[in-house]
Amino acid sequence: MNTFILINFIIAFISDLLLNVLSRQPFSPKYITSLYSYFEHYKSPILTGIYAGITVITVLIITMTISHYIFNFSTPSSYKDLYKFLILSFILGYIADILIFKLHIFGTTLDKFYSIAGAGFGGAISLVFCVIVSYLILSTL
Repeated sequence: MNTFILINFIIAFISDLLLNVLSRQPFSPKYITSLYSYFEHYKSPILTGIYAGITVITVLIITMTISHYIFNFSTPSSYKDLYKFLILSFILGYIADILIFKLHIFGTTLDKFYSIAGAGFGGAISLVFCVIVSYLILSTL
């Protein structure tokens, strides 16, 4: 498996675990606490972490494929590449998040979250975050 994909999966998994914990905290913003019903529905933080990882790498692989055809690289190897890749990641993450909402990929458990945060931006930022952290990790290895 591609190291870039694996690291993105791990970051998405860990981020989801953190969101699970934060969704139960009274000091968390409302859009984060609105995720509580999603986490409660699945009961397993490991399972939701795996779902988050699979979701991120699915959109990431599509992003990498499109990037290969448009920019002639699949994985960013410079800040210039990263900038282009992040724009594409944001767009595809946004679209994917809207599809997750409209198609009820995770049932209705995220409806409260989407009613507060809206569909699109959260998915876009999640993918961009994973890509940035993965890039920084790989650039230090």
